[in-house]
Amino acid sequence: MTIDIVVSMRVFTAVVDAGSFAGAADKLDLSRGMATRYVAQLEEHLGVLLLQRTTRKLSLTEAGNDYYERAVQVLTMIAEAESSVAQEVSVPRGILRVSSSNAFGARHLGLAITEYLQQYPGVQVDVTLNDRVVDLVEEGFDVAIRVATKIDPGLVARKLASSRLVVCASPGYLKKHGVPKVPEDLANHKCLTYAYVSSPNEWHFRREGVEKKILVSGSLSGNSGDILRSAAIEGLGVTLQPDFLIHETLRERKLVRVLSDWETDDLAVFAVYPNRKFLPPKVRSFIDFLVERFGPEPYWNI
Repeated sequence: MTIDIVVSMRVFTAVVDAGSFAGAADKLDLSRGMATRYVAQLEEHLGVLLLQRTTRKLSLTEAGNDYYERAVQVLTMIAEAESSVAQEVSVPRGILRVSSSNAFGARHLGLAITEYLQQYPGVQVDVTLNDRVVDLVEEGFDVAIRVATKIDPGLVARKLASSRLVVCASPGYLKKHGVPKVPEDLANHKCLTYAYVSSPNEWHFRREGVEKKILVSGSLSGNSGDILRSAAIEGLGVTLQPDFLIHETLRERKLVRVLSDWETDDLAVFAVYPNRKFLPPKVRSFIDFLVERFGPEPYWNI
């Protein structure tokens, strides 16, 4: 015979507390017969008599008294465990491991995390910045912040904000080498290219239904947007950079936007996470916080 031990424990302790099967049945919303059956099955399972039954009262046997005390402890532990889990799925807390690119993380994520922690003090954030694509499951990250044109199939992602690529150069460089008027002019310019894309030397442009793929070249290519931005400021060439990286530099006129009448590839900032089901509150609250902070029109849009 298979019985539910936990339910049987609850019925048995309720009978003892109420002093009767009828009282326990009312408390647990059971029939008196069902309450009696649970206790009888429990006694049969244990092979001992737990309750002495008379027409007037119930009394615990010695074994019943010992089992009652232990059952109360077990049920208390179960209730505490259920309460802990219920709190876990409703209140953000615990260690949140976050991955982000160096450029976006250093400029925008640091302050956002500080503000998030002020709002959710039960969370501890462990953030790692690098420019490679991490394996979330293998490396144990809860969420990654990625800037891309699209996210690979199979990954769960939520868009946090938009971004766009901007062609720009320093005023000194443009004065010396001229301002490119059309994308084809870039073939005569020194271009600084970002290495962590599939085709670093191929820049895409669109206007009025016309698409152009321009092959560019120059003396510097790298996997750091910061290095390329600094090189462009120093007059080394023309660069294609996301607005979240150079928006302040453009406003300070250290760099000047060119070919602004042509569209480039659209980017987006995504929160990527391993699984949509049973998303922990720390992850859900963090993503919701970033959506509200960065979107729908992020402060870096030019």
